[in-house]
Amino acid sequence: MRRWSRLALAAVAVTAALTPLSATAAEVPDPLAPGPHPVAETGYTLGDDVFHPTSFPGPVELTGQVYYPADSEHGPYPLVVLLHGRHATCYQPGTDQADSSWPCPEGKKPIDSHLGYAALARTLASQGYGVISVSANGINAADSLDSSYGQPARGELVLAHLDLWRKWRDEPGAPVPGSVARSFDLDRIGLMGHSRGGEGVVNAVEQNAQRPQPYRIGALLPLAATDFERRIPTGLPMASLLPACDGDVSDLQGVHYYDDGRYRIAGDRATRHVVTVPGANHNYFNSMWSESAGLPGSMDDWRGEPGSPCAPGQPSRLTEADQLATGNAYMGAFFRYYLGGEDAFAPLWRGAGRLPSGIGAGVQTSYHPPSATARRKDVYRFANPRGGVNDLGGAVTPAGGLTTQPCGGESMETNDSCLRFAQADPQREPHRGWGFLGVQGQRVDWSSTSDSLTNEVPESAGDLRGYAAVQFRAAVDYTSERNPRGQAQDLHLVLTDADGRSAAARAGEFGTGLAYPPTTSDQDVIPHLLLNPVRVPLSAFTGIDLAKVRSVKLAFDVRPTGSLTMADLSFTD
Repeated sequence: MRRWSRLALAAVAVTAALTPLSATAAEVPDPLAPGPHPVAETGYTLGDDVFHPTSFPGPVELTGQVYYPADSEHGPYPLVVLLHGRHATCYQPGTDQADSSWPCPEGKKPIDSHLGYAALARTLASQGYGVISVSANGINAADSLDSSYGQPARGELVLAHLDLWRKWRDEPGAPVPGSVARSFDLDRIGLMGHSRGGEGVVNAVEQNAQRPQPYRIGALLPLAATDFERRIPTGLPMASLLPACDGDVSDLQGVHYYDDGRYRIAGDRATRHVVTVPGANHNYFNSMWSESAGLPGSMDDWRGEPGSPCAPGQPSRLTEADQLATGNAYMGAFFRYYLGGEDAFAPLWRGAGRLPSGIGAGVQTSYHPPSATARRKDVYRFANPRGGVNDLGGAVTPAGGLTTQPCGGESMETNDSCLRFAQADPQREPHRGWGFLGVQGQRVDWSSTSDSLTNEVPESAGDLRGYAAVQFRAAVDYTSERNPRGQAQDLHLVLTDADGRSAAARAGEFGTGLAYPPTTSDQDVIPHLLLNPVRVPLSAFTGIDLAKVRSVKLAFDVRPTGSLTMADLSFTD
């Protein structure tokens, strides 16, 4: 057994009681509420072995389930395509036997993984969206024989279904009336992929961009996704959803879609989000993979100790129903905002809103808008210091006994860990690049309430009237004795203007980003050192001139000691 520290493993620690969001957080509409459109659905298949992705070692089906508003005359409707991940493909009825054959041999039936998102699809259809859920059993059966794990094939499969629906707009053969096929807006397409399907839809975006007549894909959501090939989606809104108790993709590698792309391309107009769902496992976002489905291979993928915060029955663990509702709420809200232009959901995606009571409690949403549209002003990325100069060209000045140490990034060396008691373990530090980009941050340690870190804001960058908040990402180091076990950290942000006036706001009043992480032994899928968002509205800083801000100070004056990994200090909309 690996050992973290006497503090980390002495006992199971549960996250400290969550501080309620500030009253300034706006409540957004309930994305689970049914809409005004009557919903119809039907399945379709062209055969189990009719599609042959490029260089893929096996045949693939063209099978899907389509959900749609029955009142096609009120279209056009945005179109969302859903792609499941890797799972058993066939089962023997009346037994607990499942396998990965394809096509299913005589006497066995296919496991219809693509039907596991029906609740999400029906709700979206009722709100005025067409939804197609794609079956990928043929890829799952043979992807272990493919050097790219079947990910390009998954991308091709998504585009092949879109090609079908484009054809069916004008030619007979559609599984729905022609008026319905024509009501799907192929200029407003969203993609969701679960697990290996998440990496598959990222591939679909890349392949689509190389086509002579590409589809207009306007939203991308990798769910509990793999990122084996470290691809970086750019140019479109993206949200990566991370289940904190994921026992399958336990290194939470889907976070790389956010981390690797943050500053990769100058002028990138993409908006990025990370949605971290405490208490969620890998499988329960798909009802066909959940235990209640009663199918072979359906299970709770979490692994670990009975007393773990991720263990079933613990108050910090989500039930099947709660996890499915939370996932569907965030996925539905994402597509309704970015595809449908439903601006009432905007606060949720900026980290300034909350869903109605009972949905998504404790979820953390990181937000990285594009700087190209003047929606983000970077102050300090906490990357390797450039002679004590921040990203605005201002001085970075520590005070008191504050110490900072660069950590993370693409290094694979144990010494570059952001944990005080380092282990070279991707599961524990998902944000590290492990050979490719990742987050280069800093470990910030303080030992007195007089310690601080001040970033000078040059006069040319000091007009903040076009921004709504100051934000950064941070993680409490659960291996450091500076952080009392189970206790949230806190600090003040202090803005000072050109006339010397200062205003302070306490971070803990505006969210739970500095909560102590849930921990247990290293035989569990947790602990993770996860960067959470800390966002404070500029309206909290009263009595100063926001047109002439000259410094941003992080004052570590709430707790006597502490250790945080920090990154991405900025002003945002």
